Amino acid sequence: MRASVFRSVPALSALALTLGVSAVPAQAQSISVKPGLWASASINTLNGRKMPTIFDINGALTPQQKSSLAAAMAKVGLPTGGSPHLDCQQGPEFALPKPQSVDDCTTQVKPGDATSGTFTMSCKSATASGMGNGSYQVTDKSSATVKVTFKGTTAQGMPITYESTSVHKWIGSDCSAPPPGIDPSVAELLQ
Repeated sequence: MRASVFRSVPALSALALTLGVSAVPAQAQSISVKPGLWASASINTLNGRKMPTIFDINGALTPQQKSSLAAAMAKVGLPTGGSPHLDCQQGPEFALPKPQSVDDCTTQVKPGDATSGTFTMSCKSATASGMGNGSYQVTDKSSATVKVTFKGTTAQGMPITYESTSVHKWIGSDCSAPPPGIDPSVAELLQ
């Protein structure tokens, strides 16, 4: 759901991106949502430092593009300063995906009902290992919030704490048109 902009520590970057919103760990759990275009924004921190977003990369966006993107995000209720993303949901059921770049993650999902739940995870890989937990909440099939916290160590013994809060909003049933107020060239960067 996002491009990697955190390249200074590849192992931490891979783990952080794995545990982010696009990779909420679950086993055979799905939630009911509206099909169509969804916009999301994640605020991610690694060891207490906010991870960079497209807004932070010099030259990624012009000042006008930054301004229009920030205004469009605010208009639909996405957090300011979050890492934005657009995604097309094809069907009415969204299966929460398992982590893809962590070699061995065991997860347990405890759904409260069809629209909310919590999960715990234990992960081991060549790059990092640790424990995490999180929660998700879907409202009216058109708005979702996912929170993840992970604590562990890198293969070199460095401690890691990763936190992510992501907000997802349904924009409309047409995935081919960018959200109102977003330059089509910027929309392409967010997919």
